[in-house]
Amino acid sequence: MNKVIDGIILLLIGVILGFNIFFSYIVAPLLFSNLDHRQAGEIMNIIFPYYFASGWIVGIIIYSLVGIKSVKDKDIIKNFKWFIVGIFVLILTHMALHKTVLPIARNINIQYYSAIDKGEEKKAAELRSKFKTIHGISSTINVFNLILEIYLFQYYFLRVRRLKKG
Repeated sequence: MNKVIDGIILLLIGVILGFNIFFSYIVAPLLFSNLDHRQAGEIMNIIFPYYFASGWIVGIIIYSLVGIKSVKDKDIIKNFKWFIVGIFVLILTHMALHKTVLPIARNINIQYYSAIDKGEEKKAAELRSKFKTIHGISSTINVFNLILEIYLFQYYFLRVRRLKKG
């Protein structure tokens, strides 16, 4: 049973890692290089809530699977301490992106295009600057998540392997 749970945990980490790479480094650049920014942004506003939500939901599932493993393996907290901390951080950062950063960015973007449509150049420039700041925060958190996901995958994989040998 532990082998199956270990496989599912690695698969789930691989899935969120793949989502991160696919949406951030393939889908977003393709949309913004082939559509005007307004259309691309509207499409990303449809996709990214699901992407960010999937990160924290998958994190909670992984947490639950570790909890199931802990019923039989009382040393799991000791053996996987940094993995558990990392999953907790991943859940928090994906929730922050989903429930805070994305809604703020979306709201600023709506105001920006409203100002553009009304010809309010100065207000639009201020909103664009605010959006760039929020986007920078979002991108930084997203890159942090990518690094964390790679770390979690290799940590779990190597730790399980080492514990089986020892």
